[in-house]
Parts: sequence; structure tokens; C-alpha cells
Amino acid sequence: MLERIVAVIAALATMNASDLTPWGISILMLSMTTISVGGWVWETVYCSIVERRPVRRGFLFGPACPIYGTGAVAVYVLLGHLESPLAVFVAGSILATAIEYATGRVLEERFGRRWWDYTGWPLNYRGLVCPIASAVFGVFSVLVVFVIEPQLIAFFSSWGEAACEAAATACVLTFAADTALSVMAQDKGASRWRITLRR
Repeated sequence: MLERIVAVIAALATMNASDLTPWGISILMLSMTTISVGGWVWETVYCSIVERRPVRRGFLFGPACPIYGTGAVAVYVLLGHLESPLAVFVAGSILATAIEYATGRVLEERFGRRWWDYTGWPLNYRGLVCPIASAVFGVFSVLVVFVIEPQLIAFFSSWGEAACEAAATACVLTFAADTALSVMAQDKGASRWRITLRR
């Protein structure tokens, strides 16, 4: 069992597509889910403090912000081979900022509203991205590559292949259902969870 766990971690670390098994993909999905929930907790706490009232964050009904999990997995998949924290910081800042901007534009074009707004922050671009947020994403990228993902991969690898695949399947189905319901709700004009980030 230990040898299989090591093999999975090695495959994920090198991101060799031929070695990335369904088990490895399941582990990445579970990691994405975990970080998505963590991102939701972070945003909910931060925005509640800023607004001085309880605020529920996110596009989905459930307690998750997939942009965090998706960004983290993308950073690990694309930058996990880098050994320099500085290189990961710079590349991660650029990659995460691109993901944030693209996501913001899609949501704005599709639903006509924003889920975050950096207007008023120094050197922001269209209120969707700004250097301060990019720097935070850079630090987060370093933590993802060198600390968070290795720990999550080791943890989920210990579950075994069948358990990981079952849990990942449940996560995918849950996200798919939540996304469908959330899109329908937004199409009906439900915007009760919208918040504008302030400095």
C-alpha cells in the first residue's frame, strides 16, 4: 500500500499524463474540493469582518468557492515541477490573476453582476484584478506547491483507491448539481449573496 501511495505522489508531482491514473485524478478532485471549502471559509470570515455583519460568500449554494480549488490545482499541475519558491510566486501570481480575471469576466457577462470588486484598490484593472490580490495569490501558490498539496495528496492517498474514487465521484456530482441550481437561481435574479469587496 505504501508503495502505491508513493507512486501516486510521484506521478502527481511530475504530472506525467501517462502515469496519472484515475486514482491520481480522484486525489486532485478531493484536493480541489478541500481548498474550495477552505476558500469559502476564508472569504466568508474576511467579508463578514469587512461588512461587520454575517456574510455568506460564493456563487454556489453550498459552502465552497471553486475558484480557489481550481486555481490551486492548476498551480500545482502547471508549476509543481518548479523548485524555486520565487519562480512559483511569480508564475503563480500571473496564473491565478488570469484565472480570477477570466472568471470575473465570465460571471459578469453571463449574469450581469460581480461577486468581487477591487475598484479603489491601487492599480486595479476593471475592478476584477489588482497587484495586492495578485501578490496574495503568489504567496498562496507557494504554499500550495510546497505545503498544502503535498499534505493533501499524502492524506487522501492513505484512503486507498476505491475510497478516493467514490468520494471524488460524490464531489463531482455534488458540484455539478449545485452549479446547475445556482445558475438557474442567478438566471432568476437571485443575488442575495452578492458582496462588493472594499478596501
